[in-house]
Amino acid sequence: MSHTEATAAQIRDLKIQGANAIAKSALRALAADLSEDRAADGEALAQTLILARPNEPMLRNLVRAFLDAGGEEDHEALAERLLARVEQEEAAIASAGADLIQPGMHVFTHCHSSTATGVLKEAHRRGTPFKVLNTETRPRYQGRITAAELAGEGIEVLHMVDSAAKYALDGADLFLFGADAILPSGYLINKVGTGIFCVVASRYDVPAYCATHTLKVVRDHSDEAVEQRPPGEVWPDAPPGVLVFNPAFDKVHLKYVTTFVTERGLIKDVLEAPPWRA
Repeated sequence: MSHTEATAAQIRDLKIQGANAIAKSALRALAADLSEDRAADGEALAQTLILARPNEPMLRNLVRAFLDAGGEEDHEALAERLLARVEQEEAAIASAGADLIQPGMHVFTHCHSSTATGVLKEAHRRGTPFKVLNTETRPRYQGRITAAELAGEGIEVLHMVDSAAKYALDGADLFLFGADAILPSGYLINKVGTGIFCVVASRYDVPAYCATHTLKVVRDHSDEAVEQRPPGEVWPDAPPGVLVFNPAFDKVHLKYVTTFVTERGLIKDVLEAPPWRA
């Protein structure tokens, strides 16, 4: 099995999850296969990775930038150069977001976003005291990853079920979340639950900040379908006659986002950001 096939399988099975981790793993797999077989079809390999998670524009955009930059540079060296740049830009996002967190704040977050947790870790490293209110994210419980990760850094975390989010937002100082995709149609895609939490946040006048890399702006079409996950994730032995609806993501209107926290700083209209080039 090629690096590409193995990585695509891990992405489909959620063994690799999170937009950033998916994009980075995919790029390394593609570079490894092209390095081992100079005659390999890079476009076909890229499609295998893209189809493993069609809702991930960061994967598509990063792979596209890699293929377009090909030239004479060693494939794996090029991939690592691009990934090093992405890591530097993630640090810039963390720094810009940490500026928003003031002493004594209560920050609400949902699911697991390495970009959002990067902001919180940076604020903690600066010595800012704050508390995180976190939802668990059924049915795969990615929010528990966030809670454990932040607690391991020494950050105070109050964890709760998704349907208890009202208790967190009623009194929160800000809502911080990531994004899987930002659409030219005027919506963003993020983990299911984000949409209703944004509506509640707006009713409570809690500012909503989306921490995201501009690589997540969709450039190749105007909209995205919402991925539907297997019903068995929600209810493995659902009785006959019960249909289980299990969308992986929400589409959230951009009007609910106070500001985007990006590698280029705080941006109100992230769709105007120029495309990322290698």
